[in-house]
Amino acid sequence: MTASPSAPAVWLHGAGLSSQTWDGKAQGLCLDLPGHNGRPRVATPTIAGYAAALAPALPARFALVGHSLGGMIALHLAATMPDRVTRLVFAESAYTMQARWIDRKGAKFASWLTAKLGPRGTAKLAAMGEKGAAKQAYLTEMSVMDPGGLNDAMQAAHGFDGRDLVDRVRCPTLIVTGRGNPRTHPQSLDLARRLPHATHRMLEGGHMLHKDAPGPFYDLIHAFLAPEPAP
Repeated sequence: MTASPSAPAVWLHGAGLSSQTWDGKAQGLCLDLPGHNGRPRVATPTIAGYAAALAPALPARFALVGHSLGGMIALHLAATMPDRVTRLVFAESAYTMQARWIDRKGAKFASWLTAKLGPRGTAKLAAMGEKGAAKQAYLTEMSVMDPGGLNDAMQAAHGFDGRDLVDRVRCPTLIVTGRGNPRTHPQSLDLARRLPHATHRMLEGGHMLHKDAPGPFYDLIHAFLAPEPAP
């Protein structure tokens, strides 16, 4: 399902995952982020750097679905390409990791820890709070990543500050959060208040909603992306 015949949906996965994380349920253009699934690493490990690397693969007009790191990149693209992005789905993500002193310190520590543990150790750590398909996704996808690619992803995510981007997003936006991951709730609710055409939905599940609650997750997104009937 796509947003319209002329505006396909582009799906952007989270850090340490790949385009296979959608399990064939995401119909549209499912991209692998740089440094993931065998792709070359990003030239500059920032959210803007990832967006620039993906730009040549993007259609003239498109909708965006971004999860976690992919949501940060999607937000950047929606803000900087307002005439091309028709809709935005911001799933279990954040618009800044730099708002508070404790956030900045935590981000630096997380980046250091990722480099120290490597992909396999980081995957095991990430999987500790998950179960079922979500846990397996980390163990099978993140654990086999190129270490440099994973370090790039974590550095970009933890260094992201998109507070100045929010007010530049013009398209209808669906914000999706998992009830079991309260860390994303404050920014998601704030984003829903600030964006004039935003809808916020909370689903049962954690950070990996597409694994924890695939039925409600994909049904909600596909309905949001569906073309509006002609008058």
